[in-house]
Amino acid sequence: MFFLKLSLLMLLAVAPDLLVHAGAGVLNILSANYGRIDSTTCSAGRPSSQITKTDCYAINTLSEVTNRCDGKSSCVVPATNSVFSDPCYGTYKYLSIKYSCVVHKTSVTCEGDNAVLTCGAGVLNILSANYGRTDSTTCSAGRPSSQITKTDCYAINTLYKVKSRCEGKSSCVVPAANSIFSDPCYGTYKYLRIKHSCVVHKTSVTCEGNNAVLTCGAGVLNIVSANYGRTDSTTCSAGRPSSQIAKTDCYATNTLSEVTNRCDGKSSCVVSATNSIFSDPCYGTYKYLSIKYSCVVHKTSVTCEGDNAVLTCGAGVLNILSANYGRTDSTTCSAGRYSEQITKTDCYGTNTLSEVTNRCDGKSSCVVPATNSVFSDPCYGTYKYLSIKYSCVVHSEFLFCHHPFILFTALSLPPKWLRPCLHLFNYANCL
Repeated sequence: MFFLKLSLLMLLAVAPDLLVHAGAGVLNILSANYGRIDSTTCSAGRPSSQITKTDCYAINTLSEVTNRCDGKSSCVVPATNSVFSDPCYGTYKYLSIKYSCVVHKTSVTCEGDNAVLTCGAGVLNILSANYGRTDSTTCSAGRPSSQITKTDCYAINTLYKVKSRCEGKSSCVVPAANSIFSDPCYGTYKYLRIKHSCVVHKTSVTCEGNNAVLTCGAGVLNIVSANYGRTDSTTCSAGRPSSQIAKTDCYATNTLSEVTNRCDGKSSCVVSATNSIFSDPCYGTYKYLSIKYSCVVHKTSVTCEGDNAVLTCGAGVLNILSANYGRTDSTTCSAGRYSEQITKTDCYGTNTLSEVTNRCDGKSSCVVPATNSVFSDPCYGTYKYLSIKYSCVVHSEFLFCHHPFILFTALSLPPKWLRPCLHLFNYANCL
């Protein structure tokens, strides 16, 4: 068995097995191919006839690798035809896998205290949360047995409340109190448990009059914050008189909503840093557009009207990115339908995202009926479908991380070149 390291890209020839290990968290498979897409990888000693075909893809690679590895701390994948079949007979193939290690933190706060979450240079991504009690030992010191025996206590609004206060922020404070979550089990002493990860975000700065171009490769954009205005006197200041850069408390209040509408959930977008988009928050000041964002790897579920969307995440939890019940093209779910049922392609159910989020966000699986009874009817007479973009956030309790060449423990942090790559939402920086 041998390994060839290229950031987080693992390349193996046909014969050996591929060992992938991700202890500080669990494996999140981003993409995979068994075949050949260039003539240099795994080419040593091979005749040209075995390496010239460079459009060779085994279409079942991602599903096979995902089934064997996703959500696990380690896995072994043989790079053989017996696993993936032979996508290009006579070509010497290799198995290429892009993956990340997903890690999380857990905060436990006893009733009456405050949960304080911080992320340093990153922003908070809330994975799961519960205010209640699920065991008899946590926050039990000095409490009578009557206050800790009920262990099936859940405040169903916990995740929503915590996300509202914390998601996308660098820090937040959440009181573990009935006044925030209501009282899910009267007489029981409760605690607030939150699982979260820290997302390292990217920053785009565009001077007034230019275009901000955001791209995420295989992922989609998650807009964290945005402002069109000026908050310092140095950014975009070259060649400007002092009168145009002195005002540093300039904010366009509609910036985040405008950028989110244009970019969130898309693989790329262009936003003009102009007054015509955001209005002019400070006349006479030379402004700039600052956007903080992360890239999220997503899956897409499409369900025709009348059927059920079934979303599952194995060992992880669902993170709903976008959703629409309606119709935006004339081909999806069109088989056997009359033309008048599929011609309207600007049909949007305005409550879709909130409905799907309430039913699915933070859960390991969910079922959503694609019906008017759930979403109402946004376009009478049109045959609709439910389209959902989501990601799976995988968490684990492991305390070590293994790279093919190095074992990292809680006392031995990974080197700096690997640290930015250990999170699903930052993988695009590392490939």
